[in-house]
Amino acid sequence: MNRGVARQTTFFDDRDRVEFGRLLGVGHDRFGVMATAYCLMNNHYHLVLHCPDGGLSDFMHHIGSVFTRHANDRSGRDGPLFRGRFRSIPITDDNQLLNTVRYVHRNALDLPGVRTIDDYRWSSHRAYLGHRRTPSWLETDPVLAIFGQDRSAFHSFVASDNATLRPVGADTLPAIVDLVADECRDDVGPGVRRTLLLLVLDRLADVDDQQRLALTLKFSSQSALERALRRARRRGADEAWLSRLVDRVLSLAGDVKVVPGTTLTQLRLA
Repeated sequence: MNRGVARQTTFFDDRDRVEFGRLLGVGHDRFGVMATAYCLMNNHYHLVLHCPDGGLSDFMHHIGSVFTRHANDRSGRDGPLFRGRFRSIPITDDNQLLNTVRYVHRNALDLPGVRTIDDYRWSSHRAYLGHRRTPSWLETDPVLAIFGQDRSAFHSFVASDNATLRPVGADTLPAIVDLVADECRDDVGPGVRRTLLLLVLDRLADVDDQQRLALTLKFSSQSALERALRRARRRGADEAWLSRLVDRVLSLAGDVKVVPGTTLTQLRLA
């Protein structure tokens, strides 16, 4: 994922989106990088990439630099278009792959006027449904194979607000928090990211995952953990945007359920 400097527009019109797609093809031919999913928004983009021969950084540098020159020439602007290096998360299993493709395709629903994901032209979802030609640089088979090549089942998984998501390991959560924070806010410093992780931890039903995440946050004692959780809960209750970010993180993290009657005061760090 990458976004515009100061959240400024990166795709000024459809010609820019067409050019970005062309560059994905050039990058595939030059670096052997395949896209598994994509979504082009107004001021950022998401790519799910498969890099069997490595070359991710070279691929992303090529895409970013050539596209910036194109956009600057067309708009008469100068200087960087994107805020810096892209943000990335390694995908390690099929569960994470499915959640990520779903998250990427559903990004279009954040745009004004987009009511359904299959109406949006500038993501890979329509190619998955067979509604448009699949470009040579886009591979849909690894995901569709999980659904037995049933495009309708894939669409239901992505489009439904109540889809049963696949749980991923707690070790992935810090990276997911970083990506979601970078995508959604400019004011998410280390302290807020820690609060986000605590609020995610508070929603985890798996005690082993709770403990691993608590250890990742390096609390010195059980009482320190409990105090931090109380502060995080108060802030989450007072600031609605924090709760929205937690929901967004969990939409990537998978099927995390709140267990009625349980509290993290039962968690032990030992």
